[in-house]
Amino acid sequence: MARNGHVNRAAVVLAVVPVLGGCTDAGEPRLDRATPASAQRGAMVALAGTHLCGSTGDCARAAGEVQIGESSPVVLAQVVGYSDALAQIIVPSIAPVGATAIILTVNERASNALAFEVLP
Repeated sequence: MARNGHVNRAAVVLAVVPVLGGCTDAGEPRLDRATPASAQRGAMVALAGTHLCGSTGDCARAAGEVQIGESSPVVLAQVVGYSDALAQIIVPSIAPVGATAIILTVNERASNALAFEVLP
């Protein structure tokens, strides 16, 4: 920037600082939150996260599913909207009532288990 006929030759140095803790593999899907965090059967729930379409972010070629439950009984949710950062699902009518978890699997890579509750 020129000022009073002088050129400011200040250099800008950028540093990349790694963040420790809670990191996952760069291509792993990760669920951050469900909105709402509890819902009745038949309700729509928005899932926010990262890499929901896999490591490439190509949602058109991603093969995945969203399950409710970590162990039996596990039910698959109907996915009604999908992007790399947001998935919208419908809580299945056969989902067991109570505390459970939502897990997203894309291209055979599972996300973290996100706490969720199916309301009566």
